[in-house]
Amino acid sequence: MSFRINGILFVIVFCLLFSGPAAGQMVTVERIIAKINQDIITLSELQDLVKKEGNKFLRSLKEKDAERRRRELELLALDQLIEQKLIVQRAKELDAKVDDKDLEKAIDTIIARNNLTKESFGRYLQLQGISFETFRDRMRQRLLVRQIVGLEVDARISVNESEVKSYYDSNITEFQKGASRKVRQIFFPIGQEDTEARKLEKKKKADDAYTEVSRVGADFAKLAKSLSEGPAAQQGGDLGYLKKGEVFPEFEAAVFSQPIGIVSQPIRTRAGYHIILVTGTRAGKTTLLAEVSEKIKDKLFDEKRARRYREWISELKRSAFLEINYYPQAVTSKDGSVGPLFRNVRDQVTFRLVEMKIVSGAGLFFREEIFWAYGTKRKDPRWESDKLKVDNERRLDAETIGTLGRMFREFVNPDPAASIFFFKNNAIWPASFLGKVNFADMIKAYSLNPKMKHLELLIDSKQIRLKFEIKVEKTRSIVSDSQEISG
Repeated sequence: MSFRINGILFVIVFCLLFSGPAAGQMVTVERIIAKINQDIITLSELQDLVKKEGNKFLRSLKEKDAERRRRELELLALDQLIEQKLIVQRAKELDAKVDDKDLEKAIDTIIARNNLTKESFGRYLQLQGISFETFRDRMRQRLLVRQIVGLEVDARISVNESEVKSYYDSNITEFQKGASRKVRQIFFPIGQEDTEARKLEKKKKADDAYTEVSRVGADFAKLAKSLSEGPAAQQGGDLGYLKKGEVFPEFEAAVFSQPIGIVSQPIRTRAGYHIILVTGTRAGKTTLLAEVSEKIKDKLFDEKRARRYREWISELKRSAFLEINYYPQAVTSKDGSVGPLFRNVRDQVTFRLVEMKIVSGAGLFFREEIFWAYGTKRKDPRWESDKLKVDNERRLDAETIGTLGRMFREFVNPDPAASIFFFKNNAIWPASFLGKVNFADMIKAYSLNPKMKHLELLIDSKQIRLKFEIKVEKTRSIVSDSQEISG
């Protein structure tokens, strides 16, 4: 078992933009931020998860708060991704699989629940930039995780009747409907428009009022009349009997947790500062144990499940090799210099395309040519290469590919979200799509074996085999410490 934080990881630098040595502007980086045994998590994978789950929430916050919450979300998301990788690895150890029938049933349930047809659901996925096969793979993994959690966690938990009875007896007030408490309060309201100085003034008033009302022999009702700024001041702060659900949650929690006859210290709620005194109670109707037994059992099961899950995940982490190197954001100090952004970021990696071989299915004829495009979308790439004619062995060799400009054959720190899309061209028919290769897969393959000098792989349609030479250079293309930015 091995565990190492902030270890040296293979890092891919995508781009650095700054106007001068001291500018320190925005940096876009792709790199491996965690290794979990033989699996990896990339920075873009983490950011995609945060973007998907957090953007709507973050837009509702102020800029300063949004950045802080984004960092928190990224750390939570990283932990979530690590846990998912560990669970899938555990599933492989147990040789667990998701049956195709179960997968189709789960997909059909999702489609039916949303009142869609399979065709309209497919169109919806396309609009989200997801293929149906990708959705199937994600769904299969989700079902696999659920299956393993069921075996390793749920199946090892039980709740007996004595536990249910004990919880019921210890929390009887939870099952009393209509219970109420007679309350008086001294209240100092705070409005949204109040300045910080005004809020501090109200807090001091509340503290002073508490000092007076908590003295031995003090008359709460009389002091409420003279001190309280609430609407019930003339009634000695008398609010009458309050039931659960009649007031906002923070105030209700204070009222129903305060001992009878004891003056509370000032309580801050959304409305202001309250000093409360509970003077009496009325019992409500108590729900019988038989009526809430299943509800209690579910609650206790969920609590045990959460505890067991944490223990199980902790054990998986202890048994795994985890290598994590992640800093959510560069820190700007008071003097304006920028602190560490990413450490050990020195590798510039070039994937040079040197050979291409048609292996099956492409149906190339004499006079036909191959060309390729680079980008994230096949129909809207960033560029297209010139067309090259294949030889009699259905191959493009290094010399032929070398006739192209460097940008069409050398990919330096490529964007992991991008792909190379391959097409065949004929003088008679329009160009047709042959398949693609993802740079994310290439990055992953290299990061797991950084000593490799060549990378051979098939495009996703299996029609073309590619060969890349890999060159690694040490570079100052990204900031590693504050001296490099400000020096």
